[in-house]
Amino acid sequence: MPDTTITIARDQRDGLYELVRNHLGSIEDFWVALERIKDFATAERLGLEFAEDFQLLGDIGWSEHDYRESYVLTMAPAALMGLLRRLREEATHVLIERGTEARSSREDAGTDRRFQLGYEVCETVLADLDRGHQS
Repeated sequence: MPDTTITIARDQRDGLYELVRNHLGSIEDFWVALERIKDFATAERLGLEFAEDFQLLGDIGWSEHDYRESYVLTMAPAALMGLLRRLREEATHVLIERGTEARSSREDAGTDRRFQLGYEVCETVLADLDRGHQS
């Protein structure tokens, strides 16, 4: 695959940011796997996933209030594709789960909107990467 530069807009960043924050919310699972149940394979997998999350946050910003107009994703295409596939799958599970709960608060609606946007960004960037185009 040729070198590809992926640039996303601020609203797309907000969707990815929501997905990454959601995944990082499970960081306790790493400690449980490593220390409590000694499941080192799971701890390693989670550690690698969190490392990818941290690398993406380096590109899109750590604060929820980052107001740049665009964000260049610097991860190698293969690594970025793996990360986006994982985030897309997690978004799918969350959106299905929330849909079955039929929650209606404004906060939940905003989060759901960002999850949906994150899912769509994953789809768009994965398609761009598959085609090897610049975005």
